[in-house]
Amino acid sequence: MSKISSNFLPPLSRLLFLVPALLAAQTDLLTVSTQPVTAKKAEPFVAKLNVQLKPGLHANTNKPNDELLIPLKLTIDKGGFDVVKIDYPAGKNEKYSFSDQPLNVYSGAFQIGVTLRAQPGTAPGLAMAGGKLRYQACSETMCFPPKTVDVRIAVDLR
Repeated sequence: MSKISSNFLPPLSRLLFLVPALLAAQTDLLTVSTQPVTAKKAEPFVAKLNVQLKPGLHANTNKPNDELLIPLKLTIDKGGFDVVKIDYPAGKNEKYSFSDQPLNVYSGAFQIGVTLRAQPGTAPGLAMAGGKLRYQACSETMCFPPKTVDVRIAVDLR
């Protein structure tokens, strides 16, 4: 019996070692990336956020069809830059088995444009505009808890 259990333990211990990594990988539902932006100090500039949901998932748009649903929302931190406007893409109305009405959702890859302006007194040079993107990802059968992703936009202010 001890020989069987000693042969069984190494594979089991390797499997247990992987469990935290597997759980962490399951939380990666959405990614956000940006390209550095060059801007003139007193002029508005547009930064593009490239958002990617994992295949098979969707998230409500910034204006869901039902007020009880959690919208996708971008916020920019105070400090260095003011938000002029945020341009969310149009969503798609899709029908899911759990809802009587179609839902306005994002899926796959999409872009959010954010127009920013440097605040007076912001020094020229390299700066970072920070913010957060809040969303709730869902599949055909379940919704994950709402999450917030940090957003960083590198700005070369001239």
